[in-house]
Amino acid sequence: MRALVIVSLLVGMCGGAVAQGSGASVESAWKPQGILQAVENASVTATGDELRVVRTDADAPVKMVFAHCTGIGVEREADQWWVLPIGVLAGEEHAEIRANGALWVLPLDAESKDHSWYLKLDGGEVSATKSDAGLTVLVNADHATLREAEARPHSDPLGNRFSIAIAGGEGLEDALAGFYWGTMLPSVVEKTMAAHFKYSSGYVLSTLNVKSYAGSYPAVDHEFQIKGRLAMGSELDLDVVKRMIGLQFQLMKDDPEGLFRAPCSVQPDGRREYHVRRNSEDNRVNAAMFPVTGNIEVVEEAWRYYEARKDAAWLKENIGNLENAAGWTLAHVDRYGRLWSDVYYEDQVMKDGRVTQAQGFAARSFALMAKMERVAEREAKAAEYDGIAGKMAKVLVAPLPMGYWDERNQRFIDWVDRDGRVHDHIHLVANALPVLLGYATKEQAAAVRKLIEENAGQFERFPSFLSADIAGYTRSEIGSGGPYDLSAAGRYWYWDAAYRESQGEGAVLLDQLKKVAAEGAKNNYLMGERYDMDYVYYIDGKNAHGAERYYEYPNVFTAVLIGKWLGVTKAADVDAAVAPHITGYGDVELRQPEYALRYRYSSDGFVLRNLSDKTRRFAVDLSAFGGAHFRLIGKHGDTRGVITLGPQEEAHWVQ
Repeated sequence: MRALVIVSLLVGMCGGAVAQGSGASVESAWKPQGILQAVENASVTATGDELRVVRTDADAPVKMVFAHCTGIGVEREADQWWVLPIGVLAGEEHAEIRANGALWVLPLDAESKDHSWYLKLDGGEVSATKSDAGLTVLVNADHATLREAEARPHSDPLGNRFSIAIAGGEGLEDALAGFYWGTMLPSVVEKTMAAHFKYSSGYVLSTLNVKSYAGSYPAVDHEFQIKGRLAMGSELDLDVVKRMIGLQFQLMKDDPEGLFRAPCSVQPDGRREYHVRRNSEDNRVNAAMFPVTGNIEVVEEAWRYYEARKDAAWLKENIGNLENAAGWTLAHVDRYGRLWSDVYYEDQVMKDGRVTQAQGFAARSFALMAKMERVAEREAKAAEYDGIAGKMAKVLVAPLPMGYWDERNQRFIDWVDRDGRVHDHIHLVANALPVLLGYATKEQAAAVRKLIEENAGQFERFPSFLSADIAGYTRSEIGSGGPYDLSAAGRYWYWDAAYRESQGEGAVLLDQLKKVAAEGAKNNYLMGERYDMDYVYYIDGKNAHGAERYYEYPNVFTAVLIGKWLGVTKAADVDAAVAPHITGYGDVELRQPEYALRYRYSSDGFVLRNLSDKTRRFAVDLSAFGGAHFRLIGKHGDTRGVITLGPQEEAHWVQ
């Protein structure tokens, strides 16, 4: 006989109080409470902060009913982790998933007082079926565990927790969880919506509103999807990144012209957009959208993935793919080292020529190619790429008309068209990037710092606006689709934040993060595509325009918070790098195995703890803490040195 098990009485699983005591099976009158409505065909006992679910009738599955919820399944297959979202996509009706690892069930409201539930399997399978009321879950296993978590769990899908408790940074931890569980994980549809697509592995959506568009976008979008997932650092996210890069390689191989071009997009029916051109509003100018963007981006993505996993075998296996990607970029470089890229980031902006930011990104991509060639033990190719990178960097900082530096206005221009006309509206990334990458001269860097400071009110209206003179673009510079990207966007913010980090501007980073977190909190931590803030082109009483439930800000927020402000990253020569730009005292803990660390900053100094069960090497840089001098106690090293910590060992710095 199936028993209706009263789980709602087991309150306080995270707080410690459990009805009837640890180990007690609970069966009594029950009233609906929270999203978990019923558990049938099981006995449930409480052990610490977990519930152990044991099947009663071995010939039938355990049945659980959840109301007003969405789900995230976790699958282990082919030695990789996969994520299976359900009940998330706009327009999704009846759907079902099956997973062998775990199932997370979350309330619809990110700030709900109801908890989410983490159902973890130890063998067997769980299925979840969407209904009008919520999810019906069947557990085909003899036993499983249930654990409560926040409405948006402060963990990765494998249960590894994170916490951020820094003075002045209140709310950022909630925002990280909201963006991660509300957008980043549900965007991965390889085994759900895309399961039967021609290209399914690595297929990640740009918007959860698939009625807007349902493609996957290697040019631009994959770059920032990958940046966010690498920053989160879970094993599942790294597996997704590996497959996303693999998808890009496959799409390049399938270029019908054999040129190894990265397409702008791949659509559900398998169509690839390798060449997209747009006309200007006045029909006088025509430009190609993103013709080399994906080829340049995949080089950095591959390097960052290598840094995260140190997988030299994977890198050597794919070095030919990377060389082919770089070859298409090189085909657009003239004899002076200038890249004729057309549009790099900004859709509907008529950049029909050579673009400053594209030049900078391309120069760096060839420098990264040299690094990867050396990992692959191909020194001759490494030297060749070093030469290309140096030539491109040199012309980047050269003055007009051959270069990109405007001597008269003391700034980098935006682009030069194919008729030799200069276009410039005080472009943020075009100026920040040469300084960030170390290509600018000392005098140029000083002029750029002054320029960005003088125009901060425009750039930081919302993180981060494309240029200081948004209103200055002409009808020949704006595409026929309108001033779509003449606004704030996550892609501009990422590089603005990277520049701010390089200048030690932790307070600006915090302000940016809090602005985005506050905007996200207004709408369940779901973000729009572009933020014009009711300014210049979109005067309609709304802050955002474009697609809703968009990927960009959630991923960039994650990358900026973890990698720039908290200052925790992966590096090729250490297990983790720690270079905080936080502006107040507090504690940070990241239990994802790729990080497995905790640090504390207080008036007593700085403490770093290795949470892993393995000995690990850390590169620590405390120079952003207001010029204070820190001394490492009991170990060799300094604020910029590399230290080795054993399992659960701590290192202490004092001022």
